[in-house]
Amino acid sequence: MRKQKPTDITELGPQEATNQEKATKYLKASALLIGDVELLYMGITPLVKFPGGDLDSPDHLALFVNLACNQLMIGRMLFTKSVIAALRMYQGDALTHLRRAIETCAFAFRMSKHRDLCKVWCEAGLDDNKYSAYRKAFRTEDVFPKNGHADFHPLLSVLKDSFDLASKQLHGSVFGMANHFQSVPKGKNAPNTQTVNFFDMPPESFPSTYFMILTTHLTILDLYGQMFQPHLTEFSLWKKEYDDIKERVARHVTTWAPIIMAWNRARNKKP
Repeated sequence: MRKQKPTDITELGPQEATNQEKATKYLKASALLIGDVELLYMGITPLVKFPGGDLDSPDHLALFVNLACNQLMIGRMLFTKSVIAALRMYQGDALTHLRRAIETCAFAFRMSKHRDLCKVWCEAGLDDNKYSAYRKAFRTEDVFPKNGHADFHPLLSVLKDSFDLASKQLHGSVFGMANHFQSVPKGKNAPNTQTVNFFDMPPESFPSTYFMILTTHLTILDLYGQMFQPHLTEFSLWKKEYDDIKERVARHVTTWAPIIMAWNRARNKKP
């Protein structure tokens, strides 16, 4: 039997760079939208007017605003990691970061409605009992409430759809594994040799995945904007920038729509 060779990790970095360069060139002007969305994240915190009191104030308002700022910056970081993973043709990783960003925003929104939960969230790492209390306080049905729930918000329903789609790639199901094997060239595998492809993003899925990341983060930012509005000194300025960038992204989505639809039709015709 032919001796197996371990993965040469020094080859992965250059291949990632090559993928990222090709994907960026493929997107052309649409690649600039990444910076636009990130600037929306960066534009909120300088406008925040922190409430009086300290983190232990009974109304938990100061604690919430501080936590929300941290959640917002985590969202910015996850946005960047998600687009980098997509450009490098890691679909599962890109959607995993997207899922985390959605959940982070949804947790912040729940704490905005129930500020007493801020302390529950903060204390989750103290011991097992505190962690159990945290898990109970942030159940899926409460974090993503359905219509009729006291905390229902239509944007959360939009985010839940993307959350569920991304979750399929995260869990150990066929959705999370198939692309790693489908993209292996025919004839490369032998009876005693199995090859897995690290880069699980099918080329035909790249445009739709890329714009899913952008539009989902715009929804996330819309929700953060609503949470922060009472605490921003110049909310109208940020909202105008948000509306301009959202319209810009929509124009690019319209331009790419025929290409994405053609890719989808071709993919669905595959046996």
